[in-house]
Amino acid sequence: MKITIKAGGPLRDRIECNGAGENLLEMPEGSHVSDVFFALGLEFDAVRVIMKNGRALQSDEALSDGDRLGMFPRELAFNTMTAISFFNPLARKEKAGES
Repeated sequence: MKITIKAGGPLRDRIECNGAGENLLEMPEGSHVSDVFFALGLEFDAVRVIMKNGRALQSDEALSDGDRLGMFPRELAFNTMTAISFFNPLARKEKAGES
């Protein structure tokens, strides 16, 4: 199966990425997020925030063909999570009676 890796910041220098910080990775069926670390030669502590298809992960999930993994190092973790919260439509939803 093929998954797309989107690397942020210094991770782009540690794994082979195109100009947009992306890498298409071929993984065996039944792979999990943790298997991507081994495939890319990354230590677990190199990545602080992992997103799968636009949502932050809380555990080691199974991957499916076409999944997109965003991987961000510790130095970008706060900015990444702040941006996710800001762009979440629920965070911008107006309360009834406000305009």
